Amino acid sequence: MIKRLAFGGLFILSCSFASAQQLARVQEKGLVGFINKDGSFQITPQFKNAQDQSEGKIAVYDGSRWGFVDKDANYIIQPQYVNAKSFSQGMAMVKSASGWLYIDSLGQELKSISSKRVYEFNDGVAFYRDATNLVGLINNKQEVVLPPTYDVIRPFKDGYAKVAKNKKWGVIDNQGKEVVAPNYDDIGDFNVGLVWAKKQNNWFLVSGQKEIALPGISKIEHIENSDFILVQQGNKVGFMASDGKWVIPATYDDARNFQEGLAPVKLNGKWGYIDTTGKMVIPTAYQDALSFSPEGLAAVKEGKWGFIDRDAKVVIPFQYEITAALTFKKQEKGFIDGLARVKLNGKWGFIDTKGNLLGNKWFDNAELFQN
Repeated sequence: MIKRLAFGGLFILSCSFASAQQLARVQEKGLVGFINKDGSFQITPQFKNAQDQSEGKIAVYDGSRWGFVDKDANYIIQPQYVNAKSFSQGMAMVKSASGWLYIDSLGQELKSISSKRVYEFNDGVAFYRDATNLVGLINNKQEVVLPPTYDVIRPFKDGYAKVAKNKKWGVIDNQGKEVVAPNYDDIGDFNVGLVWAKKQNNWFLVSGQKEIALPGISKIEHIENSDFILVQQGNKVGFMASDGKWVIPATYDDARNFQEGLAPVKLNGKWGYIDTTGKMVIPTAYQDALSFSPEGLAAVKEGKWGFIDRDAKVVIPFQYEITAALTFKKQEKGFIDGLARVKLNGKWGFIDTKGNLLGNKWFDNAELFQN
C-alpha cells in the first residue's frame, strides 16, 4: 500500500514529457556542448561541464555554479548550485551550501522525508533511510512505496534492484514487491525473468520461487537471453537454457552473448562467431570481436578495430579504437541506432554503417546519444 506523507504544503508537479530528440554530449577545447544525430550542433561547446539531457533539461556548469538549460541553451534554472544531477520523474538532486536536496522543474525546493540524505531517482523511485538505518523507497510525490526494510538496495535496472537483508541478497521491483527472497550470498541483475544467485560456492538460476541448481558452474554474469545464458564451467565457457540444460557445451576459452543469432567465441587466442546450433560460421581469425548489431555489422579487431558483415566481409576498415565490451557484460559498443562511437588519432566521433563520419567532425570526447 502506498502511504501519502504531507510536508508543510509542499508538493511536486506531475509532468508529462514529450519524447526528447536524441543528443550526444561532446567536448571541444575543454568546453562541453551537444550534437544532433545529423552531426550539427544543438548546443555549441560553451560549458565547463554538463550532464546528459533528461526530461527536456540539461544540468550545466558554467565554471562557478550548476544550473539547468533547455535544448537551446536557454537557462530554465539559473546557475546557483555546487553540484547538480539530471532530472528524473519531474525532480532533480542539487547540492547547495547546506547539502543535497530536491528541486522541481521550476527550481522550487522540495522537502525530503529522509533526515539523513537524499538519493537520485531512477525507475520512478528513490531510496530513503529512517532512524533504524534501513532503506526503503519513495516516489516523486514523496509517498512511501516501500517502508525501510532492507540494509542495502542497489540502483534499479529496468525496474528491478538487488536488495540485502542480514547479509543475504534478493531482488525487488520498483513497486517494492519482493521478486526473489533475500536468501543468497550473492545475486546478479534480474532480467528476462531470471537471475543468477549463489549460496556459498553453489550457483543457481532463480525465477520467482523456482530455483535450479547448477553443479560445477564457476561463473555467470549478466543474463541477456533466457535461451542462451553465457556460463563458465572450469576454465571453459558455453551456453545454457533457463532450465539449466546445456544448449552449447562449454568448449570455448571465452565468449560473448548472442545477438542477431550469432555469438563471438574465442579459441586458441582468436575470436570468431558461432550460430545458435554451435556451428562456427565465421572462423576464429580476430584478436577480439564484439556481438553483431541489428544493422548487421560487428566490431572486430586486427591491430585496430573495424567492422565486418555476417559474411565476414570487411565493410569498415581496421583503423579505429573503441572501448571494447567486457566479457559477460552487456554490450554497449559497436553500432547503436545506426551509429558507432569510434576513436581515430586521439579524437572521438561517430560513423554510420558506410563508415562516413557524422558531421565530418571529430571531438576531444563524445558520449553516446541519449534521449
